[in-house]
Amino acid sequence: MAKIVFGMAVPHSGMLGQAPEDWLNNGERDRNNPELWYRNRTWTYPELEAHRGAAFAPFLTLEERTQRAARCRTALDVMAQAYRDANIDVAIILGKDQKEIFTDFSPSIAIYTGAEVHNGPPQRSVYAPDHPVTHACHPELATYLIKYFQGEHFDLTDLFAWPTNVWMKPAPEYPVVPHAYSFVYHQIMSDNPPPNVPIIMNCFYPPTQPSMSRCIEFGRVLRDAITAWPEDVRVGIFASGGLSHFVNDEAFDRRIMNMLAEYDYEGLASVDERSYQSGTSEIKLYVSVMKALEETGAQMTLVDYVPCWRTPAGTGEGMGFMYWQPESEALQ
Repeated sequence: MAKIVFGMAVPHSGMLGQAPEDWLNNGERDRNNPELWYRNRTWTYPELEAHRGAAFAPFLTLEERTQRAARCRTALDVMAQAYRDANIDVAIILGKDQKEIFTDFSPSIAIYTGAEVHNGPPQRSVYAPDHPVTHACHPELATYLIKYFQGEHFDLTDLFAWPTNVWMKPAPEYPVVPHAYSFVYHQIMSDNPPPNVPIIMNCFYPPTQPSMSRCIEFGRVLRDAITAWPEDVRVGIFASGGLSHFVNDEAFDRRIMNMLAEYDYEGLASVDERSYQSGTSEIKLYVSVMKALEETGAQMTLVDYVPCWRTPAGTGEGMGFMYWQPESEALQ
């Protein structure tokens, strides 16, 4: 039988590939965003800065940005080493599409059943190497998962070919995967991933977002499906996404991380769904991984939490780096 031996939740922010000197450039995008989600509602940038009293200006110095960028780089290195130490045979990667490939429709949950994925230019260097690469997927496992989920009352989309990635300019001859996946392939797996199954969950765009309760249930079914798979393989499950963004809410993030560490599903599901909007919605991916790892007895290892701000209003991203490894695996 297959065995779940590792879980990871990692941010994939473009800030992780930027020099600290350039972080504030992202703030211009926030200033022009008319719908910044924060505390269950949307704000314009002037409203948000007035409400928060421009309290984050002291954290915007180059010294602060440099120190936080260094912490993020160190955390990513630790995460990559933890992945290597886990010695997995197969990876399942949970991510989302940000209208990179799904521009005319929005499936709630899709599983890619194709044989390979492509990465490389013109994807940004934080997400891809400087040359085209092709990675093997696992169609057999992907198809098995779809059938298993159908038996548990999940109706999923079978994605058997990657649509064109419209973020890529100029368009390459190959379909580059969305950044949620390319970040894991490049930064965590050093462009040499094991056979893998990309799962796309639309946590970002209403009205087809699965609820937090549904994402918890997805993690349970994913666990049951993997442990019932007859192949003798070591499986790792990865969530690619951040904590609060594009408005960073440190108090909210720490509350969420405490619930993740305690397997507090009731608490996570009781949070108002309006708090899981915009980029903050990616927390739902973390919870699916957590649920899949629970029965292994794994305790969450929090490598670091780094609030990274880029405007006086506190826009930016809460970078949470964490993984789950069963104690029996850690002792090997």
